[in-house]
Amino acid sequence: MAEPVPDSASTQWPDSGAEVSLQPVARLVYASISQVDGPVLQEMRRIRDQALPRNEADGLKVALLHIRGWFVEWIEGPEQAIEALLSRVDRDHRHHSLRVLHRSVGQPRLFRPWIGAIVQSDESMVDVARRVLDLQHRHEADRLPEPASVWLSLCSPPAEAMRSPIGAFPRIMLLSAAGSTAFDLTSWVARETGQPLIRRRFAGAADDAPDVESDYVDLPDIGPAGVRLIANARKGLAMGMTHAFLPDYAAVLVLLGEDDSRNQRLLARLLSACRQVHHVPLIIGAGHGMAIGADLQSLVEKQGYPWQAVDLGSARAGLSATWQAVAPALAMLGREDTAATRPAG
Repeated sequence: MAEPVPDSASTQWPDSGAEVSLQPVARLVYASISQVDGPVLQEMRRIRDQALPRNEADGLKVALLHIRGWFVEWIEGPEQAIEALLSRVDRDHRHHSLRVLHRSVGQPRLFRPWIGAIVQSDESMVDVARRVLDLQHRHEADRLPEPASVWLSLCSPPAEAMRSPIGAFPRIMLLSAAGSTAFDLTSWVARETGQPLIRRRFAGAADDAPDVESDYVDLPDIGPAGVRLIANARKGLAMGMTHAFLPDYAAVLVLLGEDDSRNQRLLARLLSACRQVHHVPLIIGAGHGMAIGADLQSLVEKQGYPWQAVDLGSARAGLSATWQAVAPALAMLGREDTAATRPAG
């Protein structure tokens, strides 16, 4: 699949370069039934344009998801502002049957003023409703997961074959230094393994951050608990949804190209994003011998990140050869003796 946006410089959002605050905030997640007629993406953009000025003035960070006839909104910020927003959205004609699924105070995970997401899946509206009701019952019984877990349980539930809940298996981000190789490899792996390929589209809060796609496939036979392989667009490194879930990635697999300067730029952007959200994943660099040289290892390790090189043998290794080379490294993730993630200080 072609990457939906061109490779370009980092976004110029006002907060795109700073580390995020770890001060506790109020957090709320609700779900509601959509009544949107017409293209959902167009309506999501209208919602964004209406919400941004008010939310920014109130100090709110918001993520809005549409999946199979349901809206899911995740809000962080001052408690009084959240309650005022909840009162407004309860009167919005574009949805109904609002159900609160999570309410807590804790570390923020939303670092941009507005994030939009649309998920395409083969499941039905009833399947999503079943998960919504389960999460509502858990919330009412005070069994409160993190808001990120609530969101992932609705927009990205594990495949049945995984037999493990969200958080019990490693999530691996897949990036390519050039072209659409990350998306091509994810699609190829899905076809070869017979596992569903789930397509998601994320929208940014500014005109200089266009919509990007992020596809994933669950692989139950890789490692002790299975893994989730998630193709991410390079431009997506600057987007709020990527930042919100970076702390959940056990590793980032970077498919390196023949242009060393592009490889270094991509790694620098990746490490910058990780620093902003105080997370240290394992960085796996996959390329042919010269592409995975000491310069890249030094770039990564000098900034305090673990590095693992995977030699693809050929600069033009095909998708099959690439997967055969990287799969063993992914299979080691999740084993206690190879755990590589830790919170950044």
